[in-house]
Amino acid sequence: MENLATVVRRLERDKRVLEDWMTTLERTVVAHERVRRDRETDRALERTAWEAERAAHAAEVRVRTQELTAVERRLSRTLESQSFRLGHLLVRTAVSPVKGARWLHRNVRTVLISGYRLGQRHLPRRLVEPVQQVATRGQAATARRHETLDLPGDRPVSFVDCRGLDDSTRDATWARIAKSDQPDRTVVLVDSPDFTGLRAYGLSFEYLPPYSPDQPWWSNQEDHTRWVSDRMLAVRRSYGVDEKGL
Repeated sequence: MENLATVVRRLERDKRVLEDWMTTLERTVVAHERVRRDRETDRALERTAWEAERAAHAAEVRVRTQELTAVERRLSRTLESQSFRLGHLLVRTAVSPVKGARWLHRNVRTVLISGYRLGQRHLPRRLVEPVQQVATRGQAATARRHETLDLPGDRPVSFVDCRGLDDSTRDATWARIAKSDQPDRTVVLVDSPDFTGLRAYGLSFEYLPPYSPDQPWWSNQEDHTRWVSDRMLAVRRSYGVDEKGL
């Protein structure tokens, strides 16, 4: 009986040990399950955070790509615009001398005339007179369009003033001079640069340009009249008419 009681107590003790071991095992399994679930939760959170970070990075990359594309387009447009402006500037630089020459050609005459007349009005007479003399000689040289024929005989030269006549009266006068007894002793005074009819009749002529306000050689009508008088004096002397016959 004593051995049986000992065996029973041993069995009960082993049973308690086994129950403790089973309890410990269950606790260990529960702890492992909890750790596994915690790890899975952490991994899920990390995966979610990584995916969110990846999505944010992808969005930032898209934004940066769009910004870079916009900057590239803007730079391309700027380069094209600058290229066009540079080409336009080169063209304008190349054309500027031509435009300047055209402008000078159009305006230098007006500027010279204005300066000449301004000097006539405001400069002292001792400075203006030499300039007027030089200008008058230049005008006389450019205006001289006469043709002197051989003038035989001793009869004095006659001057016929045809300035200011209309075309029909002028042509009739030229024809009458050509039919006169000595047309080669007649000098026709004209104010038109068309000498075709005079040359056809074989007449000598002297061109006296009319007064024009845009000409720089005369400041007013009186100055032109004085120039005509001086010119006629020189013409008569060139034809051998002395001052007594003037």
